[in-house]
Amino acid sequence: MRVVCIDLTSEFYLKSQKLRNQVLREPLGQNLFDEDLSDEINQFHFVALEKTQVLGVVVLVPHYKNGMGKLRQMATSEEVRGKGYGIMLVKALELFASEHGMTSIILHARHTAIGFYEKLGYQITSDVFQEVGTDHVVMEKNIGVLER
Repeated sequence: MRVVCIDLTSEFYLKSQKLRNQVLREPLGQNLFDEDLSDEINQFHFVALEKTQVLGVVVLVPHYKNGMGKLRQMATSEEVRGKGYGIMLVKALELFASEHGMTSIILHARHTAIGFYEKLGYQITSDVFQEVGTDHVVMEKNIGVLER
């Protein structure tokens, strides 16, 4: 497995969108392809690959706020959950963010994902709120300057 940063012209972009839709939207009765995705050109997309199969994805909004990146749209294929793919995706995103002048990461976590992010050093910084029809909390992590 390898994690790579792709752009919207990559053969893996549509595959990553389909995975995001399958994992993050379909269970809620929604469709990612009904959303305005035009700003994704300004974001960094990381995918976990096995040959040409996209098994995980996470997106970074760079400099969401001063010195802070925003992690969004984290999804892994059900077949690889618990095998470290999500951890590797988040670590790749954090390293990239650090190398590009960001010192912290913020994210909106669903209730079911809070434990995953806490194990990676993220802390809850908000009360529960609704997003895409389900409960979320804001979580943040100071990443400082990371090394490879």
